[in-house]
Amino acid sequence: MKQGAAIGGHASPFRAVGFVVSSVGYAAARRFREVLAPLDLEPREFALLRALGAAQGDSQQAIAERLMIPPSRMVAHVDELEQRGLVRRRANPADRRSWSLHLTAKGRRLLERALQLAMALERELCADLSAAERAQLLELLGRVGARAGVREGVHDAHAHPALGRAGGDCGGGIDGAR
Repeated sequence: MKQGAAIGGHASPFRAVGFVVSSVGYAAARRFREVLAPLDLEPREFALLRALGAAQGDSQQAIAERLMIPPSRMVAHVDELEQRGLVRRRANPADRRSWSLHLTAKGRRLLERALQLAMALERELCADLSAAERAQLLELLGRVGARAGVREGVHDAHAHPALGRAGGDCGGGIDGAR
């Protein structure tokens, strides 16, 4: 098909929802990575810290399942954050076979700074939208995402085997562990 050929009565194939969502998502993910770089934080680390901040004391396994991170990768991620003094594992008194995860004071401070940067990026990206338009955009994207099989609050890259080896660094966003 030629570049200018009509699709569904439209003049340009590049107005396709999938193409636009993919392009905007890539650009937003790139900007998010840039915003977090001064904190020496990757989007996947932000997502994990944010999940821990919302669920202090949950088991490592429960958080991995919620974020769709394979257990072996979750261990490596938590090891790294623990070595940096951001996360602490504690024996789970209810189940000695599992670990509960907790943010350290350093981890809470870093998460707060990262959240501030993420919210500033969100304001920048949505500067031309009213609050109602932003809410409508989120609702519409949620519906499109549901049709594509995206679980709310979970970034699909975490589940992708090819991206998984790289750590699922895509996105992160402030809406959850995407």
